[in-house]
Amino acid sequence: MKKLFLLGLVVAAMFCLNGISAAAASDTVGLGKYPVQVVAKKNTELKDEQGNVIKTVAKGDKLLLQAIKGKAGVTRYSSKSAFIPLTDVHYIELVDGAKIITYDEVAAKLKLVSSMYPSLTKLQEIGKSVEGKPLYALKVGAGKKEVLMDASFHGREHMTTNVLMEMIDTYVKAYVNGTKIEKYDVKKILSEVSIVFVPMVNPDGVTLAQGGKVKTSMTKLKAMNNNSANFNRWKANINGVDLNRQFNVNWHLIKTTKPSFKAYKGKAPNTEPEALAIKRLIDRGNHLAYVSYHSSGQIIYWSQTKTKFSRTKKLVRGVSNITGYKLMPVTKKNEPIAASEDYFTKVKDRPAMTVEIAPFAGEASVPLKRWNTVWKQNKTVGLYVANEARNW
Repeated sequence: MKKLFLLGLVVAAMFCLNGISAAAASDTVGLGKYPVQVVAKKNTELKDEQGNVIKTVAKGDKLLLQAIKGKAGVTRYSSKSAFIPLTDVHYIELVDGAKIITYDEVAAKLKLVSSMYPSLTKLQEIGKSVEGKPLYALKVGAGKKEVLMDASFHGREHMTTNVLMEMIDTYVKAYVNGTKIEKYDVKKILSEVSIVFVPMVNPDGVTLAQGGKVKTSMTKLKAMNNNSANFNRWKANINGVDLNRQFNVNWHLIKTTKPSFKAYKGKAPNTEPEALAIKRLIDRGNHLAYVSYHSSGQIIYWSQTKTKFSRTKKLVRGVSNITGYKLMPVTKKNEPIAASEDYFTKVKDRPAMTVEIAPFAGEASVPLKRWNTVWKQNKTVGLYVANEARNW
């Protein structure tokens, strides 16, 4: 008991040294390596942990947020932690798509933006990964109609997370400021059609591919990776299952292999928690269209809906025109097989597509030097899809 008491004192001291008490730390989300600069949108108060006003922040003043505590942002003032209401500030830049975006950054930034703009955004935990990481969906918009977009089904394809996080960053900012993005009136569109973003479906696989720490043993992972330590090529979830081969659409046609860094369909459909989370999101939702981002190859895969096929063709052609990506033809030979896009089309009978960003990168992640072009190609895709859905 004495050892536990002493350990508690040490932990409390560590939090106090960082300007956050042990009591406050329990509900504090640290931004860690990813602090966010914000600007006050009105005159507001900066308070200490006891709630005492220590400074009046003037409209236009800039602060650096280092953490989130409840509905407040945590910054530093006179070498101590200070707190400001998140609804009293705007972020200047939420993410930098030209850099690797980790799961920790995604989780923290989604919580931050949802706390800043509670009337515009809604954050939902839709499940957990194999290793227990919460899977998040962020709805952006005030519209009752919805479209769905997700990314990073495959670990090495984490630049797709950058695409969706930049969309969130850019679209929210344009909505709040009342500005257009190219020809799109963001506030008008998102007031009628909300976009549900799932920026990282496979956080364990992404973390492994990015060189981060995972709970699963390296011995087990190397065995599934052909005894290689090159995890930059890892596509599967941490169990060695390809999450985009987990859906019950011709699943039986896929040749059964064994757990691997790619292509293994699993023992049965929906055995993996990440795939099951997306299935349930699709089943329970009323999304009018679905865009699943993957890489690489600059190709758009799509399936033939039973009804309203002209609507589907128009939507995928529109995305092709915006991105410059080639449309794969829908033929009997190009049969839907076990992907989330195939499942959405089957159960909802609505437009869905898989968008493969960037030139073909082989068995590896898309290099960051491709980012500027990828973003330019995809910046307005979410707005285009939402705008089309306004009339459905």
